[in-house]
Amino acid sequence: MLHFYSNDLKKKYLIIIIKMDFSEEEIQKILLKYKKSIQYNKDKYHNERKFDENFMEKNRVRAKDHYKRNKDQKLEYYKKNKEELNMKQRYRYYKKMDRMEKFQEKFPNDFKTLTDIGFI
Repeated sequence: MLHFYSNDLKKKYLIIIIKMDFSEEEIQKILLKYKKSIQYNKDKYHNERKFDENFMEKNRVRAKDHYKRNKDQKLEYYKKNKEELNMKQRYRYYKKMDRMEKFQEKFPNDFKTLTDIGFI
């Protein structure tokens, strides 16, 4: 048996209880139902909820609380990955300016590292 739960717009999750012998038609029907529910929630937000002042105020408060609770975690993440983030940003800059040869000449270690991690 397969169940989909999406009761809250801010929490999108899927709980699957698997029965191993689904036919291809049943799988397609289940996936279509899931896609329709996602599209319904998306349309409801863009057509109704984002114009509701009460919802928007609650959403702003929730976002501010989330920022306050997770500020230290974000800071720690950026400190930990600072070098890699800077390499990626340099790569994007040189790619945007169409100077990839210059990037490879100027930062050969960065180019090798980015290739190794699968970014390029």
